[in-house]
Amino acid sequence: MQVSPVELYAAIEGGRRPSILDVRNAEDHARWKVDGPGRFDSLNIPYFAFIEDEAASISKVKAWKAALPGDLTVVCAKGDSSAFVAEILRASGLPAANLEGGMAAWGAASVRKLLVSGPATRVWQVLRFGKGCLSYLVAAGNDALVIDPHRHVEEYRKALADLGLNLRGVFDTHLHADHLSGAHALAEAEGVPYFAHPLDFAGAAFEFSAVRDGQALALGEINVVPVSFLHAPGHTPGSTLLLVNNAFLLTGDTLFVGHIGRPDLGGRAREWAHDLFKSLTVRLAKLDGALRALPAHTSGTAEFRADGTVVETLDVLRHRIAFLRMSEVDFVQAVVDGVAPAPAAYAAIRLLNLGVTEASEDVRLEMELGRNECALARR
Repeated sequence: MQVSPVELYAAIEGGRRPSILDVRNAEDHARWKVDGPGRFDSLNIPYFAFIEDEAASISKVKAWKAALPGDLTVVCAKGDSSAFVAEILRASGLPAANLEGGMAAWGAASVRKLLVSGPATRVWQVLRFGKGCLSYLVAAGNDALVIDPHRHVEEYRKALADLGLNLRGVFDTHLHADHLSGAHALAEAEGVPYFAHPLDFAGAAFEFSAVRDGQALALGEINVVPVSFLHAPGHTPGSTLLLVNNAFLLTGDTLFVGHIGRPDLGGRAREWAHDLFKSLTVRLAKLDGALRALPAHTSGTAEFRADGTVVETLDVLRHRIAFLRMSEVDFVQAVVDGVAPAPAAYAAIRLLNLGVTEASEDVRLEMELGRNECALARR
């Protein structure tokens, strides 16, 4: 009996309160686990405990599960050990399903939600829930842009076909470090421009359409929707926001709905913190507070709305996030004090996203394990 990552996420989000038995070791479980915007119950018993004392482990699970209402799903790294545990639990009379593909599949899966359905513009938010990555499909009429797509590009191609949309371009708000971008591959597959800022992508091994600050596009043929690129360095030198129809601001990793992006991934935290301060408190200060910010990542379920989407107005964020009200001196010092070591894989992921290195599928999968750590550390 198998449960897909999307099915398990839907159970959590939908309030069905599933029970999750994680059979990875305690360290891996503590670092990254199943999560979602809803109630669920979780227990960690390592796989080897079932090998060493099967009866005691089964009894522990039954005692834990006895008072819990939801279905039981067993989780491991790739779905093999959990399949074994789920089978012995079922043999003992306890219904148990296996998370298909394990945490590796959990980190790769995504769901798409219609965020905006207006007369001129439609926006879909694509949540890669295991990593907290957010990408977007923006449409005007039958024309569409895809922003910050993850590497599983067939999902976007299928969405475009299902929705009857014609892709006109793909855009990365910055050079991603936490996950492998699918932007270049999607643009190449669909024969459309790949937009990116040259301060991040000058060393890329592929061609791209360089964007500049204030550059405008027109999306749609009848009801033309204005789209413009706004350079906002800090998280990376080339970080660029996308303003859509003067209503939505795709903020990349510059600004989240609960925090700000970390400016240290290039090894120059203090220098880039000054740039980030100017982008957040000068550049964004000129923008209408009613604009809805759509970030490229989420740091946790507290940032979700009731409908499972991640979005907030700039006015709310100006009150919510203390960094946006600091002096430059205090801001830079707080940033420098707040940075934590970046995951070891991030430097290698940046090189892969520039196309200057290659890696096997197994290595790519390993690199992407775990939630993103793109926000400034909370201390």
